[in-house]
Amino acid sequence: MDKIVLFHDKKECCGCGACMNACPKSAIRMAEDEHGFVYPQINEELCIGCGACAKACLYQNRPDFHSVQSVYAAATKDDAVLKQSASGGAFPVFAGEVLNHGGVVYGCASVSENGTLEPRHIRIDKAEEIPLLQGSKYVQSEIGDAYQKVKQDLLLEKDVLFTGTPCQIAGLKQYLKKDYDHLLTAEIICHGVPSQRLFQEFLDFYGKKLGGRITEIYFRDKTKGQGMFFRCVYEDSAGNKKEKSINGYLLAYMFFFLKSYTYRINCYSCPFAQPQRTADITLGDYWGFHEEYPQYRESQGLSNSKGISCILINSEKGKKIWDACQDRFIVLPSAFDKVARHNDQLKKPSVYNSQREILLQVFEKEGYAGIERYFQAHFKKDIVKHAVSGAVPKDFKRLVKKMIGHLSHSEPHEG
Repeated sequence: MDKIVLFHDKKECCGCGACMNACPKSAIRMAEDEHGFVYPQINEELCIGCGACAKACLYQNRPDFHSVQSVYAAATKDDAVLKQSASGGAFPVFAGEVLNHGGVVYGCASVSENGTLEPRHIRIDKAEEIPLLQGSKYVQSEIGDAYQKVKQDLLLEKDVLFTGTPCQIAGLKQYLKKDYDHLLTAEIICHGVPSQRLFQEFLDFYGKKLGGRITEIYFRDKTKGQGMFFRCVYEDSAGNKKEKSINGYLLAYMFFFLKSYTYRINCYSCPFAQPQRTADITLGDYWGFHEEYPQYRESQGLSNSKGISCILINSEKGKKIWDACQDRFIVLPSAFDKVARHNDQLKKPSVYNSQREILLQVFEKEGYAGIERYFQAHFKKDIVKHAVSGAVPKDFKRLVKKMIGHLSHSEPHEG
């Protein structure tokens, strides 16, 4: 029996878990490498050489891609939902539509287990569970047996909405091997993913710094508007619940994430970071909205301070649910080029930087505490810049930009 080889280079594996789900003998587990990134490991004693794992691999068998059909800037009309969402609240509207018709939804939740928060794909079937799946999670979620459960639901002819990164969508499609009329997929615009080990050590480190244990996290809290503000809930040593909010750029974990320094190696050559999309719908932040539409007034409904989503409709399935839901949004038709100008991963993968290898070596030798020390020692200027920037109200900064823009247009030109 020939030995099954799932990848020759780590650049050829995204850790989606499709191979593990496809194995009929449960001979594959997702094992951590020295930096905490997961890769499939085959138990040769259990493997029967059937090749089901290789057939499910999205790097060995690329799924179909969709051309973007239409693009929108949007925000839900439900202020309560909008406040809970990282951007414009698009996901909970689509999820609610599926659940209200007896369907089920899969997505990433921060599951509390053994005193830690573990980002993991879960299945929900009640509208009141939608908040579990809301919010950005800047870490790779554990798929577990989610693909198998999706197939079980589809065979029962349940409507299924599956959300995740583009590679997780592709992994599901390769695992299923066929299109199902009842399956709707929605992908996030993904920059890349750090390892769960780095994430867990960050939570442990920061919790101890606060004098307790973190129980809830919000990478994109909107108390001060749509942006990169981190908020967490933690229990102190006496068991009292407290909260802490901070500019995300002042945390080593978020700073290095936003700089693209801590991702899986395959993220820097991601085949899904391109204009052609894998999912029926693509969701993301509409960064730069007011730059693209300078005449648009927040009083018209779409506001950076409250959050704006970009919604890309990529298939007939996507169009069908959009048609059913669009009256629940404040909507402005837009264009792919306008969105992509501020979301590079709609055009190309995140750019590799040699800082990645330095940081991973520090992490391997010194743990997350070493990452924090490296951040404090080598990025002092950035820390000061973001500390000062975070202290200035966004409304004031926008006002200054408008004034500068007005002055630049009103200055006389020499002729």
